[in-house]
Amino acid sequence: MAETFSMEDYGMFKRLAVVGSMIGLLGWAPAYGACTTTIGSVMSLTGSLGVLGQRIAQGAQLAIDDLNAAGGANGCKLELALLDDQTSASVGVDAAKRLVDVQRVPAIVGALSSGVSAAILTSVTAPGKVVQVSPASTSPTFTQMARDGRTGGFWFRTTPSDALQGVAMAKVAIDAGLKRVAVLYLNNDYGEGLSREFAEAFTRLGGSITQNVVYNPAQPAYRSEVNQALNPTPDALFLIGYPGDGTTLARSWIAAGGPAVFLLPDGLQSQDFVDDVGPEHLKTVHGTAAGTVETPSLQTFQKGFQARFGALPTQPYITNAYDATVLVGLAMQQARSNESTAIRDAIRKVTDPQGETIHAGSDELKKAAALLADGRTIRYVGASGPLQFDAQGDISAPMVVWTLKDGKVTTTGMIGVEQIEELRGGSK
Repeated sequence: MAETFSMEDYGMFKRLAVVGSMIGLLGWAPAYGACTTTIGSVMSLTGSLGVLGQRIAQGAQLAIDDLNAAGGANGCKLELALLDDQTSASVGVDAAKRLVDVQRVPAIVGALSSGVSAAILTSVTAPGKVVQVSPASTSPTFTQMARDGRTGGFWFRTTPSDALQGVAMAKVAIDAGLKRVAVLYLNNDYGEGLSREFAEAFTRLGGSITQNVVYNPAQPAYRSEVNQALNPTPDALFLIGYPGDGTTLARSWIAAGGPAVFLLPDGLQSQDFVDDVGPEHLKTVHGTAAGTVETPSLQTFQKGFQARFGALPTQPYITNAYDATVLVGLAMQQARSNESTAIRDAIRKVTDPQGETIHAGSDELKKAAALLADGRTIRYVGASGPLQFDAQGDISAPMVVWTLKDGKVTTTGMIGVEQIEELRGGSK
């Protein structure tokens, strides 16, 4: 089981992230100029995504440590100003405004929830021309926003859209012999987008959606929504949400006599969620999440994370947060500027397919700095895998398939991008 933070630990983590870097703790002291550049971050450290967000934030902090060990950016030490959005759009917007208006950050890593990221993007970063790189917001909504010109090109994400995950989950369900699936989805951009993409793909592949029921967060009970989803009785439940409300819904489903066959997405790939519901109640689980490709970067990241924070937990988006933060630092160096517009224009240049390959870790990032200083091009291959952004700031990546074995979240396979794209085209 993944170790979680106490509130005392969280307070310490927050102070360290906002007030200073980890130089003293790590025992090195590279030479910096008399300057510090602050990268902002808005993540869910509490609220329904808090159990995942605390670990994801550690990925971002490790990136700052590695960048500083490699010399910082443009001679300046980097700091991470990490603020908690409490998995709330309004709180997230206030946090982002504080980072932009008060601390004058040129970039924000976050948020995690698609609903929070969308609110920040439309209210703060796009109008303020500040780069926003999310490691976890998967709603297809962002792709359309970019196509409509509403992001100004300042939006990127290091995780693939749910346009891919919905198709992958549909394939997993069909391969498991499930023909009739009920969907319970969270009333936000993430839930709406993933439920829509799954329903379209699952129907196209020959399945049927018995009910598609929306629920609101933070309700004390979900009996009405569960009863609606159970009529008629499906083969399985696709539950889209986060660990807090997801736990309540899963328990309600089981108590109402629903089949103990669950389809679970990235938002519920959490050992804490499984333990809270009780693995004995989750008889059969078919899960999907954004995949992490095995590369030298991943191996380096795993060693660095374990040395800094302990064992790497089985959950998504920690590597994606590391990559998002590294990309901001590398873009600053490529542009020779810490200004937001320059960072925006440089992010694709540090993932140039024709550039010299750079992996994760301070040694590789030091090499990247030298190459960029010489005017060379680089191709950063991240801890989550290769990264190449399209015109909308999206990437393509494989999808992990996971389940429970002896009550533990366990990866069982992967669905490649090519296969997903083929299925999106209508082939079975």
